[in-house]
Amino acid sequence: MKFAPPQLVLAAVDALDGAHPLAVVSIPALLRAGAQLGQDPTSAAVPFGSTEESELLRQFFTLPRPPEPDRPYYAPWSKSSDGPSWQTQKYPGGGLQRQRNHLTNQGDVFVQNKVTDGRDTWSLTAHAGAELLARQDHTVRIVDLAVWFGRNIDTDALDASITTGAADPLDRLIAWFRSEFDPDKGDLIGTLYSDDVPSDYRDAQFVDAPVAEGTYELLGSLPPAPVVTMDLPELTAALEARITAADYVLPPGLVRRVLIAWMRGDIVILVGQPGTGKSLFANLLGRAMEAELDLDAPLVVPIRADFDEAEFIGYERLDGSPEFREFTTSVLKTADPLEARVVILEEFNLAAVETYLSSVLVATQDQERLIRLPAGEDAQLPVDTFIIATCNSYRDEPETRTRVSSPTKRRSTIITMPNVLGDRYDANPDTAVLDLAIELVRAEHARVASRGDRSAAAQFDKLRLSNLTTVTQLDHLSPGVQTSLKKVANAILETASGRSWFTMGLLRDVVLNIAHADRTESAELVALGESVADKLVHQLRGTFSDVEDLRVAYADLPNADEIDRLLERMMDGPSDELLSLL
Repeated sequence: MKFAPPQLVLAAVDALDGAHPLAVVSIPALLRAGAQLGQDPTSAAVPFGSTEESELLRQFFTLPRPPEPDRPYYAPWSKSSDGPSWQTQKYPGGGLQRQRNHLTNQGDVFVQNKVTDGRDTWSLTAHAGAELLARQDHTVRIVDLAVWFGRNIDTDALDASITTGAADPLDRLIAWFRSEFDPDKGDLIGTLYSDDVPSDYRDAQFVDAPVAEGTYELLGSLPPAPVVTMDLPELTAALEARITAADYVLPPGLVRRVLIAWMRGDIVILVGQPGTGKSLFANLLGRAMEAELDLDAPLVVPIRADFDEAEFIGYERLDGSPEFREFTTSVLKTADPLEARVVILEEFNLAAVETYLSSVLVATQDQERLIRLPAGEDAQLPVDTFIIATCNSYRDEPETRTRVSSPTKRRSTIITMPNVLGDRYDANPDTAVLDLAIELVRAEHARVASRGDRSAAAQFDKLRLSNLTTVTQLDHLSPGVQTSLKKVANAILETASGRSWFTMGLLRDVVLNIAHADRTESAELVALGESVADKLVHQLRGTFSDVEDLRVAYADLPNADEIDRLLERMMDGPSDELLSLL
């Protein structure tokens, strides 16, 4: 195998700088169109237009990882002090077409023949080379076009009929270019194009591989994304380890389900009752990926009821300039579009999802993944934009939540977060609540202590630690509060409605209230009673029968009368359904 070496490719790019774009793109595209038809475009018109120019640009001027996704075409003819120039996909039907038409209208270089039925045909004037050279005095060497266009061609694999008499790899490459484009037409050679080959080009040794990543980066391509070297089980295990190290009770298989959904291109939606750990899991997973894969911090977007696309993407100011939101500036216009980025949409169905996320939803199914930005600009949604959304069910909260449409659900993986408290209770009803209570206090103690270790202690953290340190094992709680806590929790978890809403988050709130009480049985029972009245009663739902065992369970608490009055108000309705107090 023999490919043009990197130094030769870079030298060809430097030599093309300053050439007229029609000499580098349009005329070669027209010559190739004629060669494919066996016609001389200086004497016969051939079907031609931006279609052939687009194909030439796509084949020879598209480099990997352009700095801007909507400018994929590298333009070696127009480098500047700021670096190489890149052209948009509309360039053939825009800039190039305008330049061709301008010359045609003046009777120079091109001749256009309008066709009423079918495509217009084009040809070159007899003096096209001299006419274009007079407009931009820059002769283009055939060898530079051959090296640039043929940078990925194995000269050893070229057909012998093309390279007859060319033993040197450079000569073989030039022979390929002449066969493909047939530039020896009209006055082109000797005016616009030159057969000269610099002596140092002859000294360049061809290599065994085509242009590599480093050369493309020198030309202006973005560096490749860092590669995840772990396989899926290894990455899953690493992320799980980081999440569980934060004392999160992780449901089995959850991390793997999310990763696979993301790799398929889905948005992941976590649904569940308040307290099932949706938001905590999403944030812990985002931070775990940040640490494990050296990513940017996850972008957290809290959704409000009035959220729309202007809030999420941005809007156009009255003066016509764009005002971009953080999702646009940090994701759609990122300087590292090939790197993964985790985006967390908190409570994403508080607003109608389609009013703010529609363009992103469409882009997840679009091969080009383009999103229209304010002021008419387009941006590409990076492939590894990993969106994870949290929400509560519309069925549970119809007064505050919006329905999610079928198209949105089609583009999503919807995971119902398990009630870990309920699952642990089912597995061991005798000890689950008390075991989890101590685990939750220890986890809170570790979180507060870690802030101090990072010199980031909050103003009240010393007070928090002084109380949490007194409850490091179960027997630090009085027997009376242990018994009452178990009775209250079990009475709720034994009902279907209670099993749905009594979550780890609520248990945490209750046991922390107890932990912050004085270490006496009476004080702990008061704290438990207050939690039942202030926290648990307001979560109750279902029928009167669903609270019968609960009324027995809290009967011995110091504020049982207060709790009774609250329940009586919830039962004061026309049916046997419990009424919400708020």
